[in-house]
Amino acid sequence: MKHRPKILVVDKDENILSAFENYLRKKNYSMTGVTNIETGLKKIGQYNFHLLITDVRENSEFGKSFISRAKEVRNSLRIIAITSYPDKIKEQDIKTYGADYLFVKPLELSKLDAAIESCLSSSIE
Repeated sequence: MKHRPKILVVDKDENILSAFENYLRKKNYSMTGVTNIETGLKKIGQYNFHLLITDVRENSEFGKSFISRAKEVRNSLRIIAITSYPDKIKEQDIKTYGADYLFVKPLELSKLDAAIESCLSSSIE
C-alpha cells in the first residue's frame, strides 16, 4: 500500500486547523496541525513532512521569516502560504523566502488541490 503524504499545517486559529484536518483526511493525506511557529519548526526537524501549509501575516511571527526558517530546517520542504492580506503580502515576495504558492482567503479549493498535488508530486519519489 502506498504511504500517505504527510502535511504540516500551521495556523493560530484552531478552527482553521480543524477544517484543514477534515478536508485533508478526506483526501487521504496525513495531517499534523500546530498553532505556533516554534512547534512547527520543531516538527519539521523531527518528521519528514512532504508539505507545509501555513498562514502568513505581515509583521507577525507568521510571516516571511517563518518560511525562511522552515526552509533552513528542511530545504526540500514544499510550502503553500495562505493569507488574508493580499494588499500587504505578494506572491512574488513570499516566493523569494521559499514558498511555492500563495493563496488568498477564502480559498478556492480546486486551486488549492492543484497546488497540493503539484507540491506532493515533486516531493515524493
